Amino acid sequence: MKKNILITAVGGRSVGSGILHSLLRSSEEVSERWNVIAADADPFAWGLYKVKQKLILPLANSSDYLNVLLKVVDEYSIHAIVPGSEIETEILTKNRHLFSVPIIANDYSLMPLMMDKFYCNKIIKELGLPYIPTYSLYDLDLAESKFGFPLIIKPTEGTGGSKGVVIIESKENALSIIDSLKNKDKYCIQPLIGSGDEEYTVGVLSDKEGVIIDSIVMKRKLIGLSLLDTKIINQKKVNISTGYSQGFFIKNKVIQSFCENLAVSLKSKGPLNVQLRLWKNDIYIFEIHPRFSGTTTMRSDVGFNEVDVLLRNVLFNEKFSRLKYQYDVAVIRAFEHVIVPIKDML
Repeated sequence: MKKNILITAVGGRSVGSGILHSLLRSSEEVSERWNVIAADADPFAWGLYKVKQKLILPLANSSDYLNVLLKVVDEYSIHAIVPGSEIETEILTKNRHLFSVPIIANDYSLMPLMMDKFYCNKIIKELGLPYIPTYSLYDLDLAESKFGFPLIIKPTEGTGGSKGVVIIESKENALSIIDSLKNKDKYCIQPLIGSGDEEYTVGVLSDKEGVIIDSIVMKRKLIGLSLLDTKIINQKKVNISTGYSQGFFIKNKVIQSFCENLAVSLKSKGPLNVQLRLWKNDIYIFEIHPRFSGTTTMRSDVGFNEVDVLLRNVLFNEKFSRLKYQYDVAVIRAFEHVIVPIKDML
């Protein structure tokens, strides 16, 4: 009998929509295992109209979110919940004890890594790894004196697909941007380390006990959906990426070993995503996300189906070692839409 899996935050281009894809459309074998119930706070969410069972939830930060979700678990006989947004991942892992069914996500103790850039920087430094210095906006002069321009300004909280990240090319440019920001304490400055030609997104999958299952490397192609901004500064092209990865799945033993060791050091259990750049033969991490990724859907299509594997590990106690997935392939991304009669919308 199929297990009932609730996936939240299934709007278009979201992590949740990628999770939904992994269970429904990556292969017939996988889709036969699971009955997916899709949920979102917005009736305009793409994923609601790709399944038979769907429902509207309160916003994750509302006071009745958890109570409503607990009722949904009983009403729909849910066997597991897979959160599709950062805020829900944080809230549900914090409140795991309230639920009689597993939350398919990493440990709550790791959530600050993706919610607080200063904390993430501190942990990377404590692990003795090359790190990208992170400065408050009030330390602009210090950052400039150590690294010069270009620098980047980015939010310190959340990851949000690179929302709010900007390249700054001069002191005048920096002061203008800083002056326009309302919550200055929630932004930071970092040097722009390395080249966009050597930027990678890496997924490390660990089982419920923290044992490494496998890892997968995407060398990013900063073009189209993946490119946030490009500038020519001091006769050099600099660019920054969005949260929408595309590029090439490759095998890179050095990067995989580095990221798998990082996952073990962090005691990761479940999905872990690392964004990094290579510079002068060193690996510099600039984001750590202890959650499913925007690349989850593409990974599933090459045989690295994190969602299916973790559900089987948690619900059926299946054991996994290295996965057989495709590599040396390009993954090219585009939008997808769904047509829904207005009378059928939630």
